[in-house]
Amino acid sequence: MNTLLKVLLLSVFVVGAHAKTITDMDGHPAILPDQTDRVFGSSPPMNYLIYTLNPEKMIGLNFAAKNANNSADEKYLNKKFLSLPVIGSFHGGGQNINLETLMTYKPQLVLVWQDDMLVQTVAHEIEKTHIPTFMIPFREINDMPRAFRLAGEAIGEAKRAGVLASYSQSIINEVHKSVVKTKPVRYYYAEGLDGLSTECDKSFHVEALNFAGGENVHKCQQSGILGLEKISFETLLSYNPDVIVVQNKSVYFDLKNDPMWKNLRAVQTGRIHLVPVQPFNWIDRPPSFMRVLGIQWVDSIFHPKTYKVDLTQRTKEFYTLFLHVKLSDQEAKNLLGANQ
Repeated sequence: MNTLLKVLLLSVFVVGAHAKTITDMDGHPAILPDQTDRVFGSSPPMNYLIYTLNPEKMIGLNFAAKNANNSADEKYLNKKFLSLPVIGSFHGGGQNINLETLMTYKPQLVLVWQDDMLVQTVAHEIEKTHIPTFMIPFREINDMPRAFRLAGEAIGEAKRAGVLASYSQSIINEVHKSVVKTKPVRYYYAEGLDGLSTECDKSFHVEALNFAGGENVHKCQQSGILGLEKISFETLLSYNPDVIVVQNKSVYFDLKNDPMWKNLRAVQTGRIHLVPVQPFNWIDRPPSFMRVLGIQWVDSIFHPKTYKVDLTQRTKEFYTLFLHVKLSDQEAKNLLGANQ
């Protein structure tokens, strides 16, 4: 009997012996393990969601914690998280997952990102292992409070999830109320090493930017899960956005100093902004729980005259609640880019 089959038989016995029933987002009952101490997220958004609920229950990562889009500074993160193995992901941009490898880490539950473009493929593959799975809606900003509650109930962290869900809902309501009567701000999302990769206007990669009152200048149909649609500078010049949001730090400084980019209105008016990435990206790659803070940051740069909150205090508040990290005022300002 091979290793995978042995682990499969063991997992079926354990789930059958100690199970609970939870109603999923579609109102259907899902049978899950009653005790979940070893959980894996099939995608980066799900793994980061597990992290803020209880990092001690994580068995591995989708990709290296520190990468081009996430600083993963150890002063903001749980030590166990930083030492976790990279098991892989079903999604591009990371190490491809091997089901037999996943089984060797003995997960009791896998959270699946319900809204992503690969959901059927992911569900079908994990089904082969007989590991219990639970789908979580996480594409839209409005879904995040429900995602916290569902995930918390699934992994046995309902109390913590309820606190995060309530806080998130209050922020979402506030930002929505702030932008509902404002004129959408035409933005360009600069990605890639030259700033000329971007996202389509309806892509989940720009959900936070759109929610906070932005209108993406690049209208298209997303070609794949990774996004990163290539455009020419001539196309960008024709768009002439009001604001440029930049994903990469080195690109940010290059664009600010490049004579060619100074032909754009956003650069001329100083409305070019670098996405914070401590410890995880506030906007995208992956679109995580950090978006609760990210939409406040975006609203403040899109609508500085109408969204007037103390973002330094909000950053401190968020880091305490979601990451268990106490920040000084100066540390919070540094995270916001006050010293760029």
